[in-house]
Amino acid sequence: MKIDPKLTPKRLLPKIERVFELSAQKIRSIEKSWKPADGTPVFTVKGKYTSRGWTEWTQGFQFG
Repeated sequence: MKIDPKLTPKRLLPKIERVFELSAQKIRSIEKSWKPADGTPVFTVKGKYTSRGWTEWTQGFQFG
């Protein structure tokens, strides 16, 4: 591991903000397109979210 002593939280802020912007877009997209009756959207197959019986325990994470 290489430690960059010049790296500070302030320098990371633009990238952190970008991560949350992208995350928000993806969450809104899932909320619009996913039907809760289909289970929990845990992983993708050919670029589309899908669920399996073993993924149901993760539904709580969907709501925070």
